[in-house]
Amino acid sequence: MSAPYHPGQQPQWRPEQPPPIQFRQEEPPPAKNKGLQWTLRIAGLVAVAVISGLVWNYFIDDTTTTPTNPAGEEKPTQSTGLYPLEPHKGTPKPDVDTNCAKHAYDDIQRFLQTNPCERLTRQLFQTEVDGGRMVYASVSVVTMPSEDKAAELRDLTDKNGTGNVSDVVKDQLVKIDGLTSLAGGGGYASTQKGRDVIIVEADFDPKDKGDETADEKILDAVCEDALRKGPEIDAESGSS
Repeated sequence: MSAPYHPGQQPQWRPEQPPPIQFRQEEPPPAKNKGLQWTLRIAGLVAVAVISGLVWNYFIDDTTTTPTNPAGEEKPTQSTGLYPLEPHKGTPKPDVDTNCAKHAYDDIQRFLQTNPCERLTRQLFQTEVDGGRMVYASVSVVTMPSEDKAAELRDLTDKNGTGNVSDVVKDQLVKIDGLTSLAGGGGYASTQKGRDVIIVEADFDPKDKGDETADEKILDAVCEDALRKGPEIDAESGSS
């Protein structure tokens, strides 16, 4: 117990007492705006989707090629070629027969007698060259039982002096004044498509004949162009 204080006496020293500790409650953080958070999240997802779409389109465009067809430009058809070949009035539709040997001659006839075909499809076409000179082209399609036999037939027809499948004028399917056959003009071409052998022979109308050597070059060009008619007449006849 401390001694009592008397006047005139120096008071005894006492250490200062520290101020009492004051406890202050921290303010709570402001409440988060949930609506704003969802808005930002949605905006982020939209941005990711847009960027992903752009990247995908870039790779697709870079690795694929789409053919374009300018407006108003017509696509070429199967019939488009160097010469405007039109069916002759004598054969508005293809003529079809299953006895090929009957419509052939010489070595080709003998070959077809030994190796019968499945069908023969023929049609006569006409076109004008050199400003109005008429050319007739007979297109024949011989369908063989196999591709090997078709190849043998084509090899034989391409040789000189072996005969051929009769053109429609030689076979008197179509009559043209002054012509007994189209083989006389020298125009010839052939090709093979699978089991089909396509053979074309052509000649000028008698009134339009000119220099033999020059004419043969023109006729060969017409025959080469007329080969495209083979699959068409075969399909039109209902054989394919």
